Amino acid sequence: MIDRVVTDGLPARFDVKLVHAFDVRMNFHKRVVFGPVSGGARQGYVSLKDGIVRGPKLNGRIMEYSGADWGVLRQDGVLEANAHYMLEADDGTPIYIHNRGYIYNTQPGATGPAYFRCTPYFKAPVGKHDWLNRTVIVGGGERHTDPDHTIFRYYTVE
Repeated sequence: MIDRVVTDGLPARFDVKLVHAFDVRMNFHKRVVFGPVSGGARQGYVSLKDGIVRGPKLNGRIMEYSGADWGVLRQDGVLEANAHYMLEADDGTPIYIHNRGYIYNTQPGATGPAYFRCTPYFKAPVGKHDWLNRTVIVGGGERHTDPDHTIFRYYTVE
């Protein structure tokens, strides 16, 4: 049955589209990397300083020193991001974000653009921003070193 459905095409209700939701610039305070630890990976810690959120669906800021990324740098060169921090919408609403993803150089041994993709999950109070609690969101990012910051672009999956 599945083979027939896949080869015959799926109904339009299965299609998805990405719609720009907002951008985030996060500024970092401190980076610590140590290891290898058990399993050969290196453990990382990057503390968040502050940042800004701007876009058609959400505006606000990153609360100062509200979180960090506890990434794992695997032996194959892939960084598994695991970040937790707090946003504050322009109207004062606090929003928790748990952002997970993968970062790696797309051309081993070369410098250049990295694969930097993430899937954030949010916890927002009931109200204007609770759409974040029930919407699949994906994003891409780019790290900058001077000063140390990352820029993300997030999309709702509709």
